[in-house]
Amino acid sequence: MAQSVNFVPTDNTASQITGAQSKQLGKEDFLKLLVAQLSTQDPLNPVEGQEFTAQLAQFSSLEQMSNVNKNLEEIQKFNVSMVNSSALDLIGKKVNAPGNTFDHNEGEASALSFNLDGEAASVSIDIFDSTGLKVDSIKLTQQGAGLQTAIWDGTDKSGKLLPKGNYSFAVAAEDSVGNVVPTELFSSGLVKDVILENDKAYAVVNGQKLDTKDITKISINQ
Repeated sequence: MAQSVNFVPTDNTASQITGAQSKQLGKEDFLKLLVAQLSTQDPLNPVEGQEFTAQLAQFSSLEQMSNVNKNLEEIQKFNVSMVNSSALDLIGKKVNAPGNTFDHNEGEASALSFNLDGEAASVSIDIFDSTGLKVDSIKLTQQGAGLQTAIWDGTDKSGKLLPKGNYSFAVAAEDSVGNVVPTELFSSGLVKDVILENDKAYAVVNGQKLDTKDITKISINQ
């Protein structure tokens, strides 16, 4: 039966690995090389003052760059910590962000926000419950370009109050000659939690994670 063989690197392989690791020199390595150079110099041919000054300047520059990088890393960590800490203040607040979902409370009206790329002669807004069933629709006329808000009274087509829950909406807009007007929808909801992942903060809204940088509006929940 053949026996297993363990590969043992040769001296050449080991020296290559050591050489690769030694290509990156820090300020301590630079200082050691400088001291070694001074201690082994030829007394009859010492390092000239100009050359020695240049080497000291290189060492000083290397040390300063190292300190700057360290300070920048500390500043970055501090900024991330501050941003994540401020995200905790979003809990309990109502926020808007690109999307089409919103929280609805029974007996209350809901504001549906959307942006029109141009003027629209007609706008149709369909409202869906959490199962995707269409429960109501709103018809609007003559809407200008820009951010618009439609108020939904929270009832179905027959005027019956709909229960509390997560709903969504869709918007279709046309201009005076029947051309489609592009729209952007904005989701709204209450921030229930804040999740920190990989140095980033996410707000939990309508059961979904929302990057805090995508939030376009923050208001006190009433």
